[in-house]
Amino acid sequence: MIEKQNQISEIEEELAKEEQEQIYFNLVEEVEKYRMVVGEIGVKGPGVAVTLEDASYVPSGQDVNNYLVHESHLFKVINELYVSGAQAVSINGKRLSHDSYIYCNGPVVVVDGNPYPAPFVISAIGDPNILVSALNMNGGITDQLIQDNIVVTIENKTQIQMDPLINTKK
Repeated sequence: MIEKQNQISEIEEELAKEEQEQIYFNLVEEVEKYRMVVGEIGVKGPGVAVTLEDASYVPSGQDVNNYLVHESHLFKVINELYVSGAQAVSINGKRLSHDSYIYCNGPVVVVDGNPYPAPFVISAIGDPNILVSALNMNGGITDQLIQDNIVVTIENKTQIQMDPLINTKK
């Protein structure tokens, strides 16, 4: 009887050890996921690149501002990408964070203090099929941009790489 109880105790200890290892493994995965989200580590993977360009033709007598890419156009694309599951997003190579700011300043758009002229390439890491479908829904973002006279190009990318936002070396 005592021998059976000892065997059961050994089995329980082994199971507890395996369960503890799985808990540690899951915690490490969670930490890596959060490090990616906050930009502490670089990320790479498949995704999409959305290029927004000013209209090449402005009819005479029309306001040229109605034919330029503005920050509102960028926000529409960025928000749709995040809502559709993008893990990381960048504009012209500048990775965005939770406190990034974007605004128009004349003919350029300023992203986190860096001015960029058109065209704007918005890259997103995530499932390309889902991201492209979300952008191309009938009456969705792409249709709205085209209606605003913006030239839109969407490309599937097998590999996109983005540098970390935060310098972790001390």
